[in-house]
Amino acid sequence: MFGLETLDVLIGLMTVYFTFGIACTAIVEAISAWTNIRSKNLEMALKELFSGELAPNEQFITQFYAHPLIQSLSKGKNGLPSYIPPEIVGQVVESLVVGKSVMATLCAGVNTLPGTAENNRIKGILETVVMQTENDATQFRQAVAKQFDAVMDRASGWYKRKTQTITLIVAALLVLSGNVDSINIATVLASNPATREKMVNIAQQTLTNAKAQAKEANNKTTNVSVKQATDQVTDATAQYDRAVSALQATGLSFGWKGLPQNVWEYLAKAAGLLVTIFAVSLGGQFWFDTLQRVMQIRSTGPKPSDPDHPARKKK
Repeated sequence: MFGLETLDVLIGLMTVYFTFGIACTAIVEAISAWTNIRSKNLEMALKELFSGELAPNEQFITQFYAHPLIQSLSKGKNGLPSYIPPEIVGQVVESLVVGKSVMATLCAGVNTLPGTAENNRIKGILETVVMQTENDATQFRQAVAKQFDAVMDRASGWYKRKTQTITLIVAALLVLSGNVDSINIATVLASNPATREKMVNIAQQTLTNAKAQAKEANNKTTNVSVKQATDQVTDATAQYDRAVSALQATGLSFGWKGLPQNVWEYLAKAAGLLVTIFAVSLGGQFWFDTLQRVMQIRSTGPKPSDPDHPARKKK
């Protein structure tokens, strides 16, 4: 089996990974929303950045979250936002430092913070920012926003590490419950031309549907609420069920119908499942991009049945 047949086997495997990857991504996003991972991650990053007191026995971070601009981004009265635009952070910090007096300067406001730069971390940070921006309000806001961006880069790393563990667990549950064995799937595809052809058609239709859904998603906010995440899981579950039914109609089989009979079969099964778990954990977006590129490669060259194909030409 060479050339186009091998490519079609890869397309079939990628279509399976894409189908399960979409479900995995939706479930992980829902878990993130249900457990407020994003907002907790943001809170942890802000506590590190704004560690210290605004006034005696009054934490800077507490007043930051109590500010009307931040409250307008929060989920409910006692909720915390999962995303804050950097420019808003700069405006809020300036507002807290200057206070209600329109005549107050940034330098004077920072000087009124309790303690010293050594025992009140936020005072030391803001003194440095004021000095670097020469007490200019616009530059001060931009500098604070830039510092916030730097902290959020680190927070993004924390978030990815947390969700990677969740993603692997969700992928394992999906793959193990469905007995999605990459080795078995590849074997079926390699030995059955009709199944390969059907899988290529499903791959093309799946990409078309995914592109349409991506356009709709671009018009929605990236700050996913619990209800939105739940709706996404419901939609993904329905799509997942339809996709699995379509995959099974090609001749592929999912689910457990028996256990391996010997050590070698157990090892092969374990290897096939582990490959699928890793692949599914890469997520729907990864396999969407990869499958799209592979389908483009497949469509660029002539098929073996084409009279102009080099293999069909007479020397």
